Amino acid sequence: MLRYTLTVPLAAVFALFLLASPSRAENEGQDDLDKATDKKVAAESLADLEEVATLCESALKKGLDEANAAFARQLLTASLYEHATRLSSAIFDREPPSPQWPAIRQYALRSLERSLKFDEKQGNVYYLIARLQALPGGDRDKGLKAANQAVRLAGDDNEQLSKSLVLRGNLTDDADRQLADYNQAVLIDPTNTEALRIRGSFHLVREDYDKAADDFAKLLESDASNVNAHHALAEALTNLEKYDEALKHVNKGIEADPKNPLGYTLRARVHLMKEDAKAALEDLDKALQIDPRDMQALLMRARYHFTQDDMAKAKDDVNQLLTVRPGLVQGILLRSAISAQEDRYDDAITDLRGLLRLDPDNVGWRLQLAAYYVASDRPRRAIDVYNEMIDEDPENWMAMRGRGDALLAVGKQAEAIEDFERVLKAEPDNSGTLNNLAWVLATSPDEKLRDGQRSIELAKKACELTEYKAAHILSTLASGYAETGDFENAKKWSKKAVELGEGSDVREQLEKELESYKQGKPWRELQETEEKPDVTEPSGGSLQL
Repeated sequence: MLRYTLTVPLAAVFALFLLASPSRAENEGQDDLDKATDKKVAAESLADLEEVATLCESALKKGLDEANAAFARQLLTASLYEHATRLSSAIFDREPPSPQWPAIRQYALRSLERSLKFDEKQGNVYYLIARLQALPGGDRDKGLKAANQAVRLAGDDNEQLSKSLVLRGNLTDDADRQLADYNQAVLIDPTNTEALRIRGSFHLVREDYDKAADDFAKLLESDASNVNAHHALAEALTNLEKYDEALKHVNKGIEADPKNPLGYTLRARVHLMKEDAKAALEDLDKALQIDPRDMQALLMRARYHFTQDDMAKAKDDVNQLLTVRPGLVQGILLRSAISAQEDRYDDAITDLRGLLRLDPDNVGWRLQLAAYYVASDRPRRAIDVYNEMIDEDPENWMAMRGRGDALLAVGKQAEAIEDFERVLKAEPDNSGTLNNLAWVLATSPDEKLRDGQRSIELAKKACELTEYKAAHILSTLASGYAETGDFENAKKWSKKAVELGEGSDVREQLEKELESYKQGKPWRELQETEEKPDVTEPSGGSLQL
């Protein structure tokens, strides 16, 4: 059976021991130290190491001369460190780690802290403490303090210093300090591939893709078969829009590990960026053949089907995704969007309300919820949401734009105009706001609100921004001309709107407008939406980020 040795060479330790020749009276603890020495030489189990430490403690307590006391402390601390290291191997050297790893961590930490009572200058001990505290549920403050000590005590050992710097960076919340530690770790020991990997991942998360690509490329120079490095480099290159280079690396990753679904999902993403949908779907299908529960592949495929307006397939993938991970936020968001696309707004609203219980201040979700309220004939509920958002942030032009549309739906045109005017001060080139303001200025039944000439100016700008390709904006331009009495131009642009609206659900409306202009009548519109009852939600359910 494998026997573990002291960190201090045994020959040197025993030389020190033999040089000491005190009398029995001066060394009452000598018996225990002799037993500890014999036990350490034959130690095979964790219990043996524990007994060595206990005997050394007893020897020191009973009394030893200076040389033997130094030897006892060395033997004690070495045994405790070995005890903690062997325990920790069940966490760090097993895949997966032992299910009992939280308890094992506590036992290892006790041995390490016990060792420090006899020698506070053990850099390797502080390093292991920091590693253990860095695990989930650990005390990060204690871990950071230990990492600081490990860095301070590394001395001229560049390999150990580099490892300690990486560990300290991992335990630091300040991004600048993290990067400084990672940079120093790479500089001190360029062979530290873990430092390169960690720094590359740091850059990748912070979307500094050029630097991430450099680090992973360097990592591959020393380990060309590193599948994870190929995948990470492909991810960085994809974000840099270097798709052909990204494909080379993701292909190498797939060749090295063809049973890893991540390679296929990464390659699918590159194919989508290159607008090769067929190849992307083939790769996503391969990933899901390998692992039908692959959440990333299910989500990607569901999103693709959604963009292609294939709601049936999108729903199948989302349902499978939410079976694998019930309450996954990205899945709930997509399910909500699918419901809205199918005019099932009550379901869409229920999902978004559930998300907002998880994150009540999420601006994007609140805007989407209000939009669903408007689309489902609940504009007053939408106005309530927009009012809260504008009270919190008076500069939120998106909420102001949404409120303007909702105010139009309940017939409050003057208030809507005020919102649209405020939005255009912040976003003068917002085609949607230009169009909606132009429309109400041309079509309001309230003569005091109408301004045909300004409506034409706004609508023309909106048409230019959309390259005269939006039927509803051409319709607005026509309404402005009709308001000023220029029915020739009104009919001209209204006819173009009808042609562009071919096959759409607004064509009938566009044709009615054109007929009105042919009769020499401007168009008038005042919406007064009857509010539908609010959604009744089922109770229960949980959401997960």
